[in-house]
Amino acid sequence: MKQKNGLWATAFLLAGVLTSGCSDDNQYGGSSAEPGSPVLFSVASGGSDTRTIYESNLQINWVEGDLIGICSPSANVEHITGAVNVDSATYKVEVVNADGHPHHAKIVPAYSNNYLIWGSNLETSATFYGAYPADRIDSYPTSEDGLFKMKYITNQVCTVISSENGKYLTKPDMKNAYMIAKNELQPIGDHVLLSFDPIMTTPDITITAGSYEVGTGIIQPVTVTGVSILMPKALNGKTLNYKITKVTNGAIENPRGELQDYTTGEEWESVFVQIDNDGKRYVDLYEGESINLMAFLPPIPNLTGAKIRVHTLGATDFVKTINNPLQAQSKIKIQLPDIKPDIEPETIKPNNWISKLDGSTLLKEMSIPAYVCKGTETSDDIKKLLKKGVRAFELSGKILDYYETGIIIKENHYYIKKEYCEVFNDFLSSEVDKNKDNKEFVIIWAGENQDLTTGSDNNNSYLTKPITSATSSSSVSSLQNGAVLMNKTHKSHIGTDEYYFSNLKKAKLCDYVTVSETLNFYGNDDWKAQFIETGQEGNPMAIYNQIVTYKEQTGCTGIVTIPDADKSFGSSYGDLLLQAVIDCNFKLRRNSKNQQ
Repeated sequence: MKQKNGLWATAFLLAGVLTSGCSDDNQYGGSSAEPGSPVLFSVASGGSDTRTIYESNLQINWVEGDLIGICSPSANVEHITGAVNVDSATYKVEVVNADGHPHHAKIVPAYSNNYLIWGSNLETSATFYGAYPADRIDSYPTSEDGLFKMKYITNQVCTVISSENGKYLTKPDMKNAYMIAKNELQPIGDHVLLSFDPIMTTPDITITAGSYEVGTGIIQPVTVTGVSILMPKALNGKTLNYKITKVTNGAIENPRGELQDYTTGEEWESVFVQIDNDGKRYVDLYEGESINLMAFLPPIPNLTGAKIRVHTLGATDFVKTINNPLQAQSKIKIQLPDIKPDIEPETIKPNNWISKLDGSTLLKEMSIPAYVCKGTETSDDIKKLLKKGVRAFELSGKILDYYETGIIIKENHYYIKKEYCEVFNDFLSSEVDKNKDNKEFVIIWAGENQDLTTGSDNNNSYLTKPITSATSSSSVSSLQNGAVLMNKTHKSHIGTDEYYFSNLKKAKLCDYVTVSETLNFYGNDDWKAQFIETGQEGNPMAIYNQIVTYKEQTGCTGIVTIPDADKSFGSSYGDLLLQAVIDCNFKLRRNSKNQQ
């Protein structure tokens, strides 16, 4: 499809955020260039005659104050004395319609002591490269490679700007909409025009809630916390490396560049799109209501088989596979299933989020929601928690019993009663039967110095798949379909608790810590079991806010206990905090091969 220079976006952004097309000459107006004079730049901007249109009037324009990085590796372009960078400078959009020209925006140096000047040789062509946004540039092209290296952000946010008639419209963070420009010209005039190509793959996703059948009780909405896009190709590193192969000025039919350094299918890339709904990090969709979200993905060619996962509260799991290649702009519609309130919750597909991670993901890289039992839970209560995505449990009370050998009762050794073991066994065995690729597992421990054993009152194990030999560096694939038994030991001389896998106390799993009002995101070498103490009013909300506003690209929460995770739509942030911890596995990038 023939297109002009620009960036595709939704109609509500028509008022202008980035770029548009222009087919004018490389330079316009002004006087001739002179040795030592500043290079004056302008960028192609929107106008009534030359809009950037992909389909049905979708257009984005520059906004005053946008920062652009520009460099020139040519010998006849120099930097002023004392500049920080040798051959690059940051410019900002100052006037959208420069000098009355309807299709140019004037840009000026963002810093008074940092700009490009013409050299003494004005008979030789000069090459200029530009990229937006300037603050994402890691390195500029050289005369040999033409390669921009850009920081790539996988944790993106869409902000709700309208919710009329149950249709939530959002705007994305346009700093993820990378654009590249290249121009080659002889310095005849004093202005250099740069026309920018949008390079990102941009899916525009509309999620619509299903309908409800009339039933008894209060009908709850579907609470959407975001979407993750899982791509079967990935960047090899943490930068997006894009090589400009041709001059970008003028209308084009094919991209004038290509993405470098990406895999061809052995690894996956994950992008998480979060929602900012007037401070709330979710939207409640009632029957027929919808939300529109836009993501910016790496410009990976022939991206076939991408998966879009809708993250919602409760025992729900919505995944859509895109069989056709994702285009530069792709409109994707996801219809959530109808909800029947009179049907048992068991008919709803469980939130099997571990199954969506790559098998090589390490345990110490994961964020795992946990539940501390009060000791009064029934086996059905445990079953519901598993369906909601809880994957770690501290068991107590009637769920456990002493381990007995002959007439001797070992008071610090416990086993899990049969009816509860059957819940875990059914959960794990059903995963194998339903789909061989599922990777769910559970982590189980008892209270302080209460070791869990695989023995029962008959000296036999009721658990069919206990895992007692592992470390925090164990991978998902080595733990899948198993119950990981842990011991908790208090170390009084250092004042902390430590967790070990049962029967392997030489290998520490993690440290026990009590979560205060803020949550620490731990790295791979310092994994924690983070307990929220009961009775701390407001603490779960503070931790939830810390998680959903965390902007870094790496990290994990470890194991976090969720108070009232058993209560749906409660006032204590149980469901929201549970889902926020799960979402961290998709939005916090560790390395690309561990995201599937």
